[in-house]
Amino acid sequence: MKPISINGQFTARRLTGQERFAIEIVCKLDLLAKPGDFELVVPKNATNIPQLKNIPVIKYGKAKGSLWEQICFAWYVIKNGRRSLNLCSVMPILKPDIICIHDLAFKTNRKAAAKTIYKQVSVIWHLILYNIAFRFSPLILTVSEYSKNEMIKYYNADPEKILVVGNGWDHFKRVVEDDVIQKEHPKYFDKPYFFSLASLTPNKNFKWVLQAAKNHPHYQFLIGGSANIRAYGTDFHEADLPNVHFLGYISDGAVKYMMRNCKAFIFPSFFEGFGIPPLEALSTGAQAIVSNTTCLPEIFQDTVHYIDPHNANVNLDKIMQEPVSDPKKILDKYTFERFAKIIYDRLQEL
Repeated sequence: MKPISINGQFTARRLTGQERFAIEIVCKLDLLAKPGDFELVVPKNATNIPQLKNIPVIKYGKAKGSLWEQICFAWYVIKNGRRSLNLCSVMPILKPDIICIHDLAFKTNRKAAAKTIYKQVSVIWHLILYNIAFRFSPLILTVSEYSKNEMIKYYNADPEKILVVGNGWDHFKRVVEDDVIQKEHPKYFDKPYFFSLASLTPNKNFKWVLQAAKNHPHYQFLIGGSANIRAYGTDFHEADLPNVHFLGYISDGAVKYMMRNCKAFIFPSFFEGFGIPPLEALSTGAQAIVSNTTCLPEIFQDTVHYIDPHNANVNLDKIMQEPVSDPKKILDKYTFERFAKIIYDRLQEL
């Protein structure tokens, strides 16, 4: 296998879904790697560098953000004649190589993705990059068959060079539950509660949760994340929803505790490339209520309760009575350990 430099820009960013994927895959590749297989190249401002035994970490370049990726990292791989592995949907344009494109939201969900000037520029940038990737990259990773089919549909991509892997939940095994929220706010737990993780990203469709809370005053709706009702315009007011409580950013330990003890975890997205949180919820034994859109039915099959993300006027009690299957088959399939082995084997074939 030709030595591979892993694009470590994700180590300088806040941990969200794609960054989680990158860190966990790198950690699992570290367990498989032989000397000289990989190196992790990171910017000097990296703060979230994983502990590795077999993959050396190289701090390189003075730039930050996209400039580091497009200039410093690109120059590093060109200068050293190495192949690059890019796990977070972006790669150096001057040195296109192996890339994981998690979804085509910038292409298929363009209006929702381009709400501000900055995001409009980001959409254009990603569309340019995708065209280069599908033309020049020797191997493209993605996280669902749904995304692979979208790539074939919109870019006439060669299916032979698209490898479907996925995300995992096994990182959650390391998380120790923390009941700090219940200790600090015991009144939030005086009724059964539904739990969600909030985001202002339009495709996350958080208004669905607010409408459901309005229709179900006999339940609490506890939301982790930075959002608040005011962020969703004038349709909702704090006084109208006394059963909605925003918890702010909470630790993984608190998330795990909230998932294990909730009536169900709600995930009402319009669009997803994968969807790690419902997988985490299932791993704790929780029930999950998930949108019936994009890749989600493919991933979760019959192990979750499905809802139409465009219709929040539903009876949650009735939904929760619908039978679901044991999630063991899903949890066994979707692990970072399994997908790192699949990636490693394919890299050796290149």
